[in-house]
Amino acid sequence: MKNNIYNKVTIAGTSLLVVLLTAFSGCSVDEIETFDEHDYLSFQKSNMAYTFAFSSDDVKSVEFEIPVAYAGRYSDTDRAFVFSAVPDKSTAQEGVDYQMVDAAQQIIKAGTNSGMGKIRLLRTAALKEEPKKLVLAIAANDNFLPGVADTLTVNISDQIVKPTWWDWNMDRWLGQYTKTKLLLLLEFMGVEDGSNPFDTEEYCHYVLYTGYTEPSIIYHEWTVMPKFREFHQWLINTKNNPMDPDLGMPVSETLGTF
Repeated sequence: MKNNIYNKVTIAGTSLLVVLLTAFSGCSVDEIETFDEHDYLSFQKSNMAYTFAFSSDDVKSVEFEIPVAYAGRYSDTDRAFVFSAVPDKSTAQEGVDYQMVDAAQQIIKAGTNSGMGKIRLLRTAALKEEPKKLVLAIAANDNFLPGVADTLTVNISDQIVKPTWWDWNMDRWLGQYTKTKLLLLLEFMGVEDGSNPFDTEEYCHYVLYTGYTEPSIIYHEWTVMPKFREFHQWLINTKNNPMDPDLGMPVSETLGTF
């Protein structure tokens, strides 16, 4: 009796194994996707801005760099990536406000997981009156699929406006934003293009927190705060304590805490 039960169980088990092997026999190894088969490319920032206001009148275009990265294994070869404009979400027009750059220039070099995309921004008279918005999106190709942060907004202008890098940190140290205060800070720091004068290894580093798609800037207060104290003294001793017409006070008296 025991032998009969054993034989039945064995036969049933063998039949199940045959069914399972038959079910998978049509699948090749190539058809089974693994977790890290694809690399997912993301923009490193969700918003960026560029203004021609700091450029001389003869500058009619600029090649604007856009940081991208993926979280995956390094490749031993250069790999191209692709992004494109999203016209229905943009006010900027291709051929008028921007030009796409040769796709061959959009490369992540071997041995790294980050690179710079490029797009050419064009200077028009209209930018002095109203900024333009350009929305870009990561596109899939043979090397990458769109990652979590797959869209980026670039604001293009020819006006001096509050820069995107003037965040709550700058409010804390510099006080309320004004055009006068921005221009004096850039002059003091020797920056001519309006970029963040503290975006260097001396003054900051970046951290990507869990659940976030964009790295956060972490300022080194032990180097930043002494620089603001120097700025305060420079305003008084070198610039003769200039007034801020927007605030009706000397700029040195409108700064924050440092």
